[in-house]
Amino acid sequence: MKKIIFGKCYAFSSDATLQELLAESLSLYADADGREPEVNIRIGHAMTARRPSSINPRVHEAFEHGMLTSFPTVDVYWERSGDGRLEVEVAIKLRRGVRGTIHKLLSMEYSRETEAFEQILHEFVLVPSVYFFDDMVPIHAAAVTIGDSACLLAGTGGAGKSSAMLALRSNEDASFVSDDIVVMSATARVHGNMAWPKIYGYNCAGNEMKSELLAGRGWIDRAHFNIKNRMNSASVRRKMSPDRLYQHVESASAPLSRLYYVVREDVPDIRVSALNLAHAVDMTIAVVSAEYSIFHDHLYWEEYNALATARTAMLTMDEVTANWRRVLSASLAAVDCFKISIPLKVDHAVYQDRVTGIITSGMAAQP
Repeated sequence: MKKIIFGKCYAFSSDATLQELLAESLSLYADADGREPEVNIRIGHAMTARRPSSINPRVHEAFEHGMLTSFPTVDVYWERSGDGRLEVEVAIKLRRGVRGTIHKLLSMEYSRETEAFEQILHEFVLVPSVYFFDDMVPIHAAAVTIGDSACLLAGTGGAGKSSAMLALRSNEDASFVSDDIVVMSATARVHGNMAWPKIYGYNCAGNEMKSELLAGRGWIDRAHFNIKNRMNSASVRRKMSPDRLYQHVESASAPLSRLYYVVREDVPDIRVSALNLAHAVDMTIAVVSAEYSIFHDHLYWEEYNALATARTAMLTMDEVTANWRRVLSASLAAVDCFKISIPLKVDHAVYQDRVTGIITSGMAAQP
């Protein structure tokens, strides 16, 4: 199976037991028949045996030509082939049986197997693969296209990015691009990330989202949501495929025209101000550096292992950050950047109405 993801060709193979999950997780990406892959990804339940050159700490193994990054739900091995392709091997650790049920009951999500699989695939494999290319940068932002161009709503977790973008799903001119992490090229084109949006309990207040979210789910699943939602609407969430949420989905790419940063601060009302290029670049790097630290830790450990054993690191965080700064400085120079200041306390419906109004009017004003 070959797919166009983030503008590049990815070739996938998997164990037979994972083929259906893989196909569903990648269904919204375009096929890439006839194109040579730039990334090869093999997904299974066990990792090929390899002898590392060092292991510091236990979750990071360094090799002569690659590295293995271990997470609670997946192990991922990264290597550059002789012809420059990125070779990736993935060992999935899906929780099943009684242990899996207990984990689901205690978590924010009572996730189905497809939902768990696609999150692992996007969060620990596809988005990190972007780090190995010097013409791309991940941005912690929700994104839609309106007309022929894209708009990003960026910020830290919990700032309200997804809430505003969910409110835009009724706009006939809006197409889903990304819920959480969007990938931008050096030419300021935004690429679709088809990871399933996470929808929290508070997103369901005063609308029909809850009935859509829980449709077709079992009674334990629904009870789990309702109980946790009563206790704290920010402590429970579910996922839905983008094509169930939005009338249109854009999995290819579109030129970026506007970037908004949502910032909670001590202001009397919602207001918009211009953001200069240097601040936009610095804020983008700061946010994604913090929000994706689970992978960044491995890059620091990779550098440590290389220094300790007198070898060359496969990739370091310094190299990544320098590349991000170069790509962002060039691509955002032609993009209108703004800060939307949000009061520390604001009604959720008022917030959605005002912010979506800012986005739609701003995009309508584009030449």
